[in-house]
Amino acid sequence: MQKILIVEDDNKIANLLKAYLENSDFSVAVTNSGHETRKILESASLKDFSAVILDLMLPDLEGEILLQEIKEAQNIPVIILSAKSQIEDKLTGLSLGADDYVTKPFNPKEIVLRVKNILRRYEKQRVSSVKSFNNGKIKINETKYEFLVNDKKVNLTPTEFKILSILVNKGGEVLSREEIIKRALGYDFYGYDRAVDAHIKNIRNKIKEVDNEINCIQTIYGLGYRFTCHSDD
Repeated sequence: MQKILIVEDDNKIANLLKAYLENSDFSVAVTNSGHETRKILESASLKDFSAVILDLMLPDLEGEILLQEIKEAQNIPVIILSAKSQIEDKLTGLSLGADDYVTKPFNPKEIVLRVKNILRRYEKQRVSSVKSFNNGKIKINETKYEFLVNDKKVNLTPTEFKILSILVNKGGEVLSREEIIKRALGYDFYGYDRAVDAHIKNIRNKIKEVDNEINCIQTIYGLGYRFTCHSDD
């Protein structure tokens, strides 16, 4: 069952939404303040939720600030529910990462439909972001920053994951060390040749710890590296 977090200081509104969402087979939790919501972020339990319905006019914290903190903590859909109805307010909320903006007063049935639509969209994005290779032995989820070998998570550093993703997305094309480091770090890096070689070695070793027979990163001597595992698409 998908769980929705409602951040709303008006108990009447929160309970109304909660009832409609639960009637549509969602599990619902309610917080009445920004600080309560921050505790959820700090405890990392935000991952238990599928979406957030957020009131911008909270008594203790600006909703816009909380929106940014939620989006930084997790790639989760956020629907703003606010009495702020000016177009500037809507544009600000959407520019800060909100997935939808609904003004008060509202129809709770409409909110339920919007939640369902956004969750479907996120699920499509999640599925499409997973790349599979070698008959499912290798899976890369660029949205969640996950790399799986034989369905076991391989813990890559952020730079290692970027390098792997860069090679994967070039579809077998050879990339020089200079290109790899510029794409991964965004600037010229002194000692790039040794740095890239070290990162590639670490990626290979971590893969071998799970499956010693998989070798998807090929060294092209004098040129660079390329990703050679065949796509399942």
